[in-house]
Amino acid sequence: MGHEKNDSLTYSQRSPRTRPQFNYFYGSTTSTATSPSMNNTDDADSLVGEELVTTDNEGESTTADEREFFISNDNRKQQQKRRHQSAPEIATATTTTSSSFRGTCASYPILVFLLLAGGVSVLIFLLIPPQPLKVPIQTQKFTMPFPQVDRAEFDDPIDGFLDMDLFHPSLIAGGDGDSAVTAAAAGVGGDGTSSQSMSFLNPFPTGAFWTNLVVRAPQGDSMSYPIAVYPFAYRWSSSSLRVSYPAGNRVIDIEGHKISDPFTPELTLTTKEEIIRRHVVEYDPLSVTLRFVSSSNSKWATTLVQGSPYVTVSYMKSTPVLKPISIFSDILCPGDEDNDDISDIINEKNGGRRRLDGFGVCSIDESDPKYTTMRGVQFIFKTPEGVSWLMFASEPMNLVFDKITKNTISSAATFSGVIRLAYIPKDDDGIQKTRQSSTGIRRLIYHSDVYPVGGDISYEFHKSTFSSSKKPPTVDAASSSATLTFKFETRSMLSKTVDAKQLLMLALPHHAEGNMTAVVGSSWSFEEPLYDMEFDSPIQTVNDDIRDLILKQVDDDLAQVLPNFSENVYGYGKQVARLAQLAHIADQLEVKTKSDDKGRGNDTIKIDEKESVLTKVKMQLSKYLEAYLSSDVSDSLLFDTNMGGICSTNGLRDKGEDFGNGRYNDHHFHYGYFLFASAVMAKLDPTFIDRFGANVDALFHDIAHSSNGNSRSIVSDTIFFPMSRHKSWFDGHSFATGMFSFGNGKSQESSSEAVNCYYGAYLWSLVRHEHVASDVTDFARLLLSTEIRSTKMYWHMLPSKVQQFNNNTDSVSSTIHPHIYPSEFEENYMVGNVGMLDVAANTWFGNDPLYVHMINVIPITAATRLLMDEDYVKYEYPYLMKGRSSVEMAWRGYTTSIHALIDPNKAWDDARGIISNQLDSALSKSQVLYFISQQPGFNNSIDTTSNKKHVEDSDSNTTNSASSSSSSSSSCESNLSCATLGLTGKCCPTVGGSFLGCCSN
Repeated sequence: MGHEKNDSLTYSQRSPRTRPQFNYFYGSTTSTATSPSMNNTDDADSLVGEELVTTDNEGESTTADEREFFISNDNRKQQQKRRHQSAPEIATATTTTSSSFRGTCASYPILVFLLLAGGVSVLIFLLIPPQPLKVPIQTQKFTMPFPQVDRAEFDDPIDGFLDMDLFHPSLIAGGDGDSAVTAAAAGVGGDGTSSQSMSFLNPFPTGAFWTNLVVRAPQGDSMSYPIAVYPFAYRWSSSSLRVSYPAGNRVIDIEGHKISDPFTPELTLTTKEEIIRRHVVEYDPLSVTLRFVSSSNSKWATTLVQGSPYVTVSYMKSTPVLKPISIFSDILCPGDEDNDDISDIINEKNGGRRRLDGFGVCSIDESDPKYTTMRGVQFIFKTPEGVSWLMFASEPMNLVFDKITKNTISSAATFSGVIRLAYIPKDDDGIQKTRQSSTGIRRLIYHSDVYPVGGDISYEFHKSTFSSSKKPPTVDAASSSATLTFKFETRSMLSKTVDAKQLLMLALPHHAEGNMTAVVGSSWSFEEPLYDMEFDSPIQTVNDDIRDLILKQVDDDLAQVLPNFSENVYGYGKQVARLAQLAHIADQLEVKTKSDDKGRGNDTIKIDEKESVLTKVKMQLSKYLEAYLSSDVSDSLLFDTNMGGICSTNGLRDKGEDFGNGRYNDHHFHYGYFLFASAVMAKLDPTFIDRFGANVDALFHDIAHSSNGNSRSIVSDTIFFPMSRHKSWFDGHSFATGMFSFGNGKSQESSSEAVNCYYGAYLWSLVRHEHVASDVTDFARLLLSTEIRSTKMYWHMLPSKVQQFNNNTDSVSSTIHPHIYPSEFEENYMVGNVGMLDVAANTWFGNDPLYVHMINVIPITAATRLLMDEDYVKYEYPYLMKGRSSVEMAWRGYTTSIHALIDPNKAWDDARGIISNQLDSALSKSQVLYFISQQPGFNNSIDTTSNKKHVEDSDSNTTNSASSSSSSSSSCESNLSCATLGLTGKCCPTVGGSFLGCCSN
């Protein structure tokens, strides 16, 4: 793979130049410019929102951001100063002390040497900018416990699904990185020969928002699938970069229960120079940098940053070309302050026209019958679709518009500098926005100077202090919080001094309430409450009869819900987590003190160790969990050395197996179950940590690693995984999509299984670190808390009519369930699948609202109460059950559990008809009963006689319940794992009498 020795796009810092005083509509380029006024805003202008939010960086030095103006693939340590750090002034001694100092030098040379050395050390210490306070990252100090394999051994090398030519060589092992580390990572022997296929220098971020750019498109399409970089979407090919504003093309399909923002190439960027190669050159949690190269001296690059309302491109000796989706209907200069029309039109003798703008930011010459020439730094391009593009240039440039075809605007000569483009949508009534009618346009003009070239995230945890006079923290009230910070790296088009306070970005609804909201400032900080809970909410004491009934159900379930060694990674994980829940229930109920009729504990239950339900369950949990962690199962776990991740054997052998696990789909869904089971096992048997701690740690870090978020991370043989594989920090939640191309970018269906993943990670870390506060544990809590909050925002819906039909004391707070979707769509109450470019109230395996809701409920744990709050469920559950005479047994355990959140006593009655071995493989009747018994409002003195009778009746039929199942229970749709696979008809058993491996039985 050929590449330049120094393949970077660099503009050396120069002395300040005399720049023409091109005035902007709102404010000016001088440092005395005032911020846009928020008075008389146009509420209908939804381009960037009408609420201007400023961040807390007002104290930043305006001279602290001096740096070279460049885009480079190299580590930036030698080219940049750390932002927002200024060297302190050093006081110097006066000349009156020089004589005595010289005398001291002669008399005590050793002392002087030591003093000078110490002084130099202090000086160096003071001059080196201090590092910002960040949470220390605990380096993984374990040897990978799972077998390390090359994907090529499974006929699925990474260049089979990734176009490796699209990565800059510095990102690939064996490229132009550090030779020693590179050789070790690439498996290069001493003779220079390679022992394995292509690999990345750092573990690859398979969940990154931009992976569609590098995953090979189906059918060999030269144009990539789109990526969403809110508010824009992008596709690229070997010759161009296409830009779309998807929200402007929104399609609302109420009957199909779907809202789509399809990609439409409103603008295509390219150059007159032939592009010979293109690369992803850098990435971080908030951005990706792309470069197109024509020659060693001609190239152009763009950093796609989440939340930027501009398309920003840097050119070096290139000739930019812009093409619309159809034609450009008009080109013009921005108007003056009083009129959006052109201020002066000069008629030429040859019939042409020359137009001049009053402020001088642009001039237009139409004297040529074939071409219109524009010169300046600001331009407006209009299209017949009713949209406009505002263009800003860092240098005065000449543009040529082809008046014959009207489909090309290009630079008249090569250009070195920065171009920024802002999309101006039409109003709802179809009228094009103008500077006067839209405060959004004025903001875009005012803030066009400062642009982002990357971003990073950091976090800091805050411990709360407990006061006896206050209510103690509970499962619903976090006892500590975290400050999550987005820090955008910025540059200026106008000068070497960057006023980062002027960076204009857009925030999503979970950042700032409402539609995408304009935020000014390079640093965003969010205070995130962290849930403070463990394996249960505060335990509610149950009477002896209820305890005995649940323990008997645990004993009965133990004989009928054991895992299957031949199950795939997802199914096995669900089954072993179910077994762990039985162990947890037995642990909670068996070791309690016996209570008298007044609820006072007065004696301890005498339990024969051999007859203990807990002992029996713990033995089974140990057997099945340790078998999987020891790879003593058919679908064992392996470490993919090429990408950096734990994959299932079946997933590596076949990309379609295990729901795409081998190509990094759904890892958090799969491994969350194992983390939960391991946490329970370690809690019951601390020696489990000594024996299998490293194995579980590997699963933990595969989905919850807390560092290594960007391509500039230091390469280390102790770092095996990317940062929080599935979490999109800008979106606030996870996406399940791995290395597959989808038209909606990334997406996720089961929000509750994502929550379960981070809940399991938190529990494991809690037990692993012996309940001692640690950054790793708090990071897992941060993952959990952000996932829950974003799930409530983007998956849970309550129609506006809900509040209209309830009085003020009973209405649901809009701060809990804000209205971000059209009211007709909100009537589905639950989003089934959230994509970056669409949302749908259906699932991969069916459109029944039952499937949509329950796939976003599973599994049932103590975290369910955090996710499914009562204010939501009291409206969602009646909607779901309306018109249903019954629920398929596979799903009934989930609907009953959700019902318990609003009416635990009625749910207890419903639970009597549950048949445990016909439930989904992640659930048992024991779990349902225990979950109900722990809900506030549960009647602790409820009569259990009928329950005992029903348990005995249902248990007597478990042997032949599968063979005598009704048509409903034998259907594929009634067995969640089969339904998830998309199977229909009869599965459990099939028409031929065989039970498929996906059956819940």
